[in-house]
Amino acid sequence: MSDTEQNYLWEKRHSILYRIELSVLYHQKRERFFEVCDKLAKAVAVIGGSAAFASFAGENGVKTIAAIITVSSTIALVFSLSDRSRRHAGLSRDFRQLESEIVGRGERDFTEDDIKMWDAKTRLLETDEPAALGALVTLCQNELAIATGNAGRVVRVPLYQRLLAHFFNFTPRPA
Repeated sequence: MSDTEQNYLWEKRHSILYRIELSVLYHQKRERFFEVCDKLAKAVAVIGGSAAFASFAGENGVKTIAAIITVSSTIALVFSLSDRSRRHAGLSRDFRQLESEIVGRGERDFTEDDIKMWDAKTRLLETDEPAALGALVTLCQNELAIATGNAGRVVRVPLYQRLLAHFFNFTPRPA
């Protein structure tokens, strides 16, 4: 195999591994976000629902607590926060398994057929992904850039987008 062919295969392998690492990081962030939201909603319901807590609040306090419990429980139920958390955990696990397969093959003993198979598996996993949130993807790309010593590739994400990255899709701006 010529050096040109080997470089081509190496770049393809690297590209697939990068996509996998990005997907793992993204899905781990989404899993943690939904898990925290679900636990927060449950905590609000438990705390707010306790008679001891309600007895300290006046009549207006009880109404406010009831409204907060209703809203948080409705959000958790309607948006299936725990289901979403599990979905992202599963996707993260599946991408990690594929990454393990690639790394297990070694840095020199892979063939073009391996690359084709890994690319096909990656694309198949990507078909199960929900629509990505642009600012969150950019934040994940930034983390990977810093982790790999490529801080020059970091894209500035405005504060409001960082704060709302899990709630809204912001179209990434070119660097």
